[in-house]
Parts: sequence; C-alpha cells; structure tokens
Amino acid sequence: MRHRILLPQSAARPLIWGRSLSVTSRASVASISSAKQHAQDTNAPVEEERYQLYDPKIFYPARIGEKLGGKYRLVSKLGWGTTSTVWLARETKRGWFFQSHQYVALKIANSSDIARQNANQELEVSNHVLSASASHPGRQLIRPVIDSFEIQGTNKAKHLCLVFEALRQPLSAVGKQLGHDGRLPPRVLRTIVPSILKSLDFLHSECRTIHTDLKSDHFMVPFEDPSILDEYLRQQKKTPPMLKESRGRPIYETRHNFGRLKRGIQIAKLTDFGLAVCDQKPGTLHFHNIQPLEYTAPEVLFKTGWSYSADIWNLGLVLWELASNASLLDGRTLGQPGFSHFTRYAQMIRLLGPPPARLLDRIDRETYNRFYDERGKYSWMRSFMYPELVPGESFNFQKLTPIVNESDKAKFISFIRRMLAWLPEERPTAGELLSDPWLEEESGLPTDPILNI
Repeated sequence: MRHRILLPQSAARPLIWGRSLSVTSRASVASISSAKQHAQDTNAPVEEERYQLYDPKIFYPARIGEKLGGKYRLVSKLGWGTTSTVWLARETKRGWFFQSHQYVALKIANSSDIARQNANQELEVSNHVLSASASHPGRQLIRPVIDSFEIQGTNKAKHLCLVFEALRQPLSAVGKQLGHDGRLPPRVLRTIVPSILKSLDFLHSECRTIHTDLKSDHFMVPFEDPSILDEYLRQQKKTPPMLKESRGRPIYETRHNFGRLKRGIQIAKLTDFGLAVCDQKPGTLHFHNIQPLEYTAPEVLFKTGWSYSADIWNLGLVLWELASNASLLDGRTLGQPGFSHFTRYAQMIRLLGPPPARLLDRIDRETYNRFYDERGKYSWMRSFMYPELVPGESFNFQKLTPIVNESDKAKFISFIRRMLAWLPEERPTAGELLSDPWLEEESGLPTDPILNI
C-alpha cells in the first residue's frame, strides 16, 4: 500500500526550486553502488547495533544501489536512530530528460509499533503544515515530508518511508566545523536566529502546532553550493563506506560529513516533527511528558499544562547551548554524573530566582510534595526539599556565557532570559522575539558571517 502525498502545485513548487531548496548533481551513483565496500570486523558492534535494544528483524535491510518506491536509489547512509535509518537517495524519475537528478533524504522507519507511530505522526503533521498559508516567511524554513510510501522488509514486515529535502548538516555540527570549541560565534548565531524564529512562528501561528522536541540537531542548514554534493559523491566512489553483514542484515558506515563550509550560511530549517502536537482548539493545555530532559519547561516538569510557550523555553536553552557548547541546565553536579530533576530545578532556582507563587499554586499535591516539604503548603512558608543542591553564586548568566563583548553579552542574556520566564504566559512569542535588541543589525559587520568572523 502506498502513502503518496499529492501536493497542490502552489505547495510543491517551493520544494524544488532554488539552490537552497533542492540538491541536484551531475555525478553518477552507479559507480558508488557497484564499488567494493570495505569489510568490517563482525564481532564489534557498529552503528545501530550499539543501540541496547537493537533488533535486526525490525530494521529494514537496505543496500546502497537499491531502488525504493520505484524511483529513489540509495546512495549513502546519513545516519540512524532507535526507530529508523536515514539515507541520501537519488530521484531517478524527474519527468523531463533534461532535468538534473535531484537528491533527497529518505528515512526508513523500522517495523516496530513506536517507529510506525512516529513516522505516521510526522506524515500527518507534514500534511497539516502543507495546508497552511504559503505566504508566511517561515513556510520556506520548514522541512516537511515531500513523498511517502511503504516497503516490505524481512519476514514481510512493513516499513514506512518518508522523503525529505536533502540538507547539509545540523547546527550542532557548524560550531565544531568553525573551530570555536564547538561554539557558534555570536555573529553567526545572530544571523541564523531570525530564520529559526520565523519557522517557529509559522508552526505556532499558522499551523497551530507545537514541536515539543526542539534541539540543535533539529535545525539544519541547506547546501550552500551544488558543488558540495558533487565532491561528496566523488569521495564516496573513491572510498566506499565500510559494510558489515550481521545476522542477515547489511550495516553500512554512516557518511554525513559533506566537508567544510565554502560560504556563509544565512538560514536554518526546522525539521523532525515526529513528536509534534497539533492543537485542535486554541487555548488547549496538554499534560503528557515532552521535551528532552535537559530542556524541560517548568510547566512540563510540574504537570501544570503546557502549550506553545513550552517551545519558547526549549528554544532559549538550545540557543544558549549553541552559543556556549554547554548545557545551561544539565541536571548534573560533581559526584553525580546522572541526570536529576531535583538538581536541575535547583539550578533553575539559582539562575532565575525562586519560582513565583502563581506557578507553585498550580501544582497538584503529589507533584508538589516531591519538591517541597509539608511546611510549605502556604506560600510564605514554602521550602525546597533539597537546598544543598542549589549551586553557589558563581552559577549565573554573566559567568556562564562565553560572549566577551560586555554590551553584546548583556543583550544576549536578556534575550535568553525572556524565553526562560517561569510562567509560560510571560514568555514572548517567536514573532515577538524577532524584534529583540540582540538581533538588531550592527554596522560594519562583514557580509559573510562564516568566513569573516
């Protein structure tokens, strides 16, 4: 059974024109698929085998050179997760003989129930996104599913395949490329942030959708030049990826390095909507757990009900991490390598000050008693149960930010603190953040924020 998405012409066109919106190449993939791959030690676990619950029966046995969906030929493996593998693929049917081959990212969900659920959710959200206004500037900064189909794997297991625009790399990799200890320099981050805010504003205001899983890996930058892919394909031909045959399934080495940036980047695109929540009614509060542990918003932690502003809190912590290459609220302390919600809450108290009574009054008794002792049932008597976990005074924004320029540092801290308000209703929207003073253009900056930092 096929799951093709038939896009209206107005919605489909932005996905296939312009260098930043599609990837084409004249290089051939045939020589890559026919090249001899290097053998891998069959005893050492590699790639998805390192996942504790890895089961080869539920992962599709994909092979480079294989054609899926009748028109997508696999070129290389870009990555893997607990529920899928992702591949660079060449679209072999382009409609006209003179059209260049287009390259796409193809995600193959494994056959587990949770993988199918996540893939179907991403497909549903993509359909929803594509039905929203195409005139919003954030529409071009979202990466939806552009095609989908089903294939049969081992033991007649069914795998849902999702096709996306091929993008270069996540923002988390850019800082490492630039050689700034993994940090994105302020000028670079300031250039990219408006595109992030526009994509989130589109998602919230036009699509009425909450992402719930923002992280630096889910903001990806487009290819800055078509030649990048040509060079990548030549390298795959010259040095094929290692291949391990294990338990009846081929496992390829991931090849997601497209080389150093040749030109500056101006935008990032928002991706990965497998955990997104579409609001059916404006003003609805949700109560199930969301967000990575280190990014959890107060209203999620305390189960007081969350909505769009949970994404804003999440974004503030992601942007801080990109600027500093360190988690601001990691929930860890010396002698305690494991994550703790109590340690993280203590860090929040030191950074943001005690939470307002209006927030604590919303917490149900069971959750409240995990953090506060019984003497704290009245607002003037509240006492955090683990005061010893609160960091010292040196744990503050001024000392934690890596930005050197004092004026820029103050504006950046103010920008982040707006997003990290205790009360969700006090956080600005993504659209409102676009006019923040930290994002104002500075005179005399180089035109290329990557190569002239």
